[in-house]
Amino acid sequence: MPAPRPGPGAELPKAEIHLHLEGSIDLDTLIAIRGRRKRRTEGGERQRLGGLYRHQGFKDFLFHFATLCEELTGPEDLALAATRLAERLAAQRVRYAEVMCSPGIFVRRGIPTDEILDAVLEASAAAQARGGPRLQWILDSVRQWGPRAFEPLVEHAARLRPRGVVGVGIGGDESAWKAQDFAMAYREARRLGLRTTAHAGEFSGPASVWEAIDVLGVDRVGHGIRAVEDPALVRALAERRVPLECCPTSNIATGVVPAWAAHPIPRLFRAGVFVTVGSDDPAMFGTTLAGEWDVLHTQLGLPEEDVVRIGRNTIEATFLGEPERRALLSEFDAVAAAW
Repeated sequence: MPAPRPGPGAELPKAEIHLHLEGSIDLDTLIAIRGRRKRRTEGGERQRLGGLYRHQGFKDFLFHFATLCEELTGPEDLALAATRLAERLAAQRVRYAEVMCSPGIFVRRGIPTDEILDAVLEASAAAQARGGPRLQWILDSVRQWGPRAFEPLVEHAARLRPRGVVGVGIGGDESAWKAQDFAMAYREARRLGLRTTAHAGEFSGPASVWEAIDVLGVDRVGHGIRAVEDPALVRALAERRVPLECCPTSNIATGVVPAWAAHPIPRLFRAGVFVTVGSDDPAMFGTTLAGEWDVLHTQLGLPEEDVVRIGRNTIEATFLGEPERRALLSEFDAVAAAW
């Protein structure tokens, strides 16, 4: 009896557009980072660190994420994380990824932004030179730190555009500060040629998505799945073709969605919303981008042709220049036609 055909997530060239560098650090990489500082990780200590990858809801995840970040004490730690991430993406046939990095987390511990970004950008360029995927970067601020933390990040991002920083965004608590408080900085980002995104409609309801698209004017919405609660918003997203950066396993792991059967991705997709797929914090949630493609079919019940469509949407939603996007789409279409 012939072996079953691998799903499209294993075979097709892919793009990844919702991915946090810090949340991509798996246990082996974390132990390697500690080893560089001659910090032993044995017995109970290894067990403690392993617990950072098992969560009982969103607050638990936030605590584990913060604890993991405390283990990163120098730019070289983030450089190693970027190198390991590029290797894992290459193994999944990811050709291109836009990775979020939150330097403000480490600046607050005395590590200068320039040192962090130099290390990460050099590591990703070196990985690409060795045949890995092309990585571009989105500088992500923590919303609850307010616009004063976001504004200088916009300046750093604009200065580093020639080195592969393509955009800016905000994550964190969607209910912290008003969207209007960030609107001027988002306008400045666009004036400087940066692309924009914002986490919205993940933990907060549809109002946060309306604010992201109408007040902040974002190019894409991070998550956005609670838009399904507002039919007018669903219609607006479909008509405007605003991409939603959907991350199904993340939503289950954090308790945003209680069960696979309740996940809104199929309803959003069938309503014509521009759904894409990403892995969010893959190490923290025990997933991969290829795995996210698989759960669209196996857990959410989407036909494989719809999974392929969502994979193609993801490439279309990238912040690549038009010639590069078209080249990647051509490669994708050629492989999909033969698959």
